[in-house]
Amino acid sequence: MGISSHPLNQRAKVLSAEMTGYMSQKNEMGMGLRYTQETSRYRIMDFSVAGGQEARGMTVGTGMDFEILNEKINQPRVSLKPYLQYQRFEGTTSNLIGAAPSIRKGFSVQGQEFFPYLAVPTGMKIDSVTDEFVYYASVSFGASMPLPGAQNDKILLTLEGNKNMGASYDYVGCLVSWIWK
Repeated sequence: MGISSHPLNQRAKVLSAEMTGYMSQKNEMGMGLRYTQETSRYRIMDFSVAGGQEARGMTVGTGMDFEILNEKINQPRVSLKPYLQYQRFEGTTSNLIGAAPSIRKGFSVQGQEFFPYLAVPTGMKIDSVTDEFVYYASVSFGASMPLPGAQNDKILLTLEGNKNMGASYDYVGCLVSWIWK
């Protein structure tokens, strides 16, 4: 999900560096870059590219987060993020098309803001080896916050975990993001 679950200033642009640890049988690391831009008050677009050790190959993707309900005092933010990805994994390539409904509710503890979220990315994967459509689903959970000690809200920290239902490539990730207008 990345930084698209964090409240951004109008027309904000964000560059994120990602580090992921894959919790599969191979226990590999990965890194990536993500560019995110708020195109309007209710839409956030992002592009990402990531790679990893041995089996991880490369992932390139794009998505657009559409806000359905905005966050209020007693109401969480609800959104839907359709996305498209190209992925090279363990010697095979595949194209993924899907959508990730998500929910987020921010809160503050002693002046430090946190924005936890939960998303359920689902969709179809076109496998290059078998040329068949495969349904996939996962659960992503995480939280974003201004980097503690940064003295501003221009640098964000996001921690995220993902459990892939029916597959063995779960991950935990950390993103450091820089916001500018």
